[in-house]
Amino acid sequence: MRHWPSCPKWVLKRAPGGYLNSGFKCRNNRDLFKSRTNRSLTRGFFPALLLSVGLLSPLVGCTTMEGEGTPAPSMVAPAPAAVGPTPSPAPGPGSVPSPATLPASPGLPVGQLAVLPSIAGVVSKVRPAVVSVATEGVETNFFLQPMPSRGAGSGIIFRSDGYILTNNHVIEEANGITVTLPESPAFPDGASFESEVVGRDPLTDLAVVKIEAEGLPTISFGDAEAMSLGDWVVAIGNAQDLLGGPTVTLGIVSAKGRSIPSGDGNVLHNLIQTDAAINPGNSGGPLLNLMGEVVGINTAIIRGAENLGFAIDANTAVRVMDELVEKGRIVWPWLGISAATLTPIIAAELELETVQRGVLIARIFDGTGAEKAGLRANDVIVELGGERVTSVEDLQKVIRAHRIGDELDVGYVRDGKNKSTTAVLAEMPRDI
Repeated sequence: MRHWPSCPKWVLKRAPGGYLNSGFKCRNNRDLFKSRTNRSLTRGFFPALLLSVGLLSPLVGCTTMEGEGTPAPSMVAPAPAAVGPTPSPAPGPGSVPSPATLPASPGLPVGQLAVLPSIAGVVSKVRPAVVSVATEGVETNFFLQPMPSRGAGSGIIFRSDGYILTNNHVIEEANGITVTLPESPAFPDGASFESEVVGRDPLTDLAVVKIEAEGLPTISFGDAEAMSLGDWVVAIGNAQDLLGGPTVTLGIVSAKGRSIPSGDGNVLHNLIQTDAAINPGNSGGPLLNLMGEVVGINTAIIRGAENLGFAIDANTAVRVMDELVEKGRIVWPWLGISAATLTPIIAAELELETVQRGVLIARIFDGTGAEKAGLRANDVIVELGGERVTSVEDLQKVIRAHRIGDELDVGYVRDGKNKSTTAVLAEMPRDI
């Protein structure tokens, strides 16, 4: 199993020596810019990425890789009481707040705060369906000797017959996967099950595993597109692999539609950014709205930054998990190129005078739609499917919105001249 110097992606690995400060390493929950890309901070933040285009989907997840040691928890002073009207009674622990019961903050005078609804109802509703995912594997030490390793992440029960959604980086390369259910009316003492992998998709950093059980509690999925900036969200997961069940944190939707590098040479698209605390072990856990619906799958954080966490949007997750259950794998459309984003600096270095932005083709794969369309290395794609593209991320988004067999018009620049052609999307090979 691969490990990075720091690790919130959420699998803790024990090195030969004991606990966190003496070699207990985290794995899973990639620390975006700090895990693998951490090394690029001293070499140049973004080396030119050559990406196999056709990833039609977000790419990797909650990867917060922490360092060898875990900082001691800091003490936080109690928050001052909110100034404003007398608060109305908060929903009881068994209820879930409805939109009608939530405060209408836009009408409040400046300087006054709305009374936040209790999220106890949301937590009690979904907590029984948030599970711990523990993995066992083998890694090599400094002397290239095999050593046992352990990891921990989170998962969501989405079918009562034992189907669980988690992050691919939580279970990849694992030799054994154990799913532990928290205490609940159905399992007063909790329960642990060995699981098998149903299917996984590295490009979206999602995976489905199954346990042999029936009548399990489940969580429903909401519409991530309906979320607005500033909406409250709740993150639940197996933070730091702590005993006693899932950890609950609260935050807001900070941004939508984010694209971030995953550290695997891929890019995750259409992510929800949140300031809800996400820690090592949260990978694969749910990001919920106040109705208790999953709107995202917690998957990545930026180590060293304040309150920057990312979740795969629920709409993508539903599409991927359904296809994994049905087929065991995801089939993505593919143009058949490796490419890099063209910037004005790169254009100047290549002495390109007529185009400053676009997608610079580095390689054409044999027998693909790109080759049949007559595209060549060093062509610069500026338009695809009627949409302008200025980066590899733009190109991937356009391809992701189409299906295998679709014909797309391609506008490109070659030798300073604008040209056009038509390319047919094919199935992306599994080994790219």
